[in-house]
Amino acid sequence: MTTRIIINEKEVTSPFFRWLLILGAIIVAALITALVIFVLLPVIGVAVTLSVGFVVIFIVAAMVSVSILALLTLIFAWLFGAAEFRIEKKNRRG
Repeated sequence: MTTRIIINEKEVTSPFFRWLLILGAIIVAALITALVIFVLLPVIGVAVTLSVGFVVIFIVAAMVSVSILALLTLIFAWLFGAAEFRIEKKNRRG
C-alpha cells in the first residue's frame, strides 16, 4: 500500500516533495513528543507527586469504610436478623 499525500485535492507525485513532507511530519511529531516528555511531564510530575498522598489517603479511607460497613452489617444482622435484597427482571422470556 503506497502513501498518498493530497493537498488541496491534488496528489503530490514528486518523490522529493513526498519525502520532504513525510520527513517534516516525523520531525514535528518528534518535537511535540520531546516537548511533552521533557517539559510538560516534569511540571505535571510535581503535581502528581503531591497528589500521591491524597490517593493513598483515599485508598486507606475506602478500605476502612468497607471494613466498618462489613462490621456494621454483621452487627445489625446479629441484632435484627439477616436481610435479603433481590433484584429480578420483570419481563422474563420462558
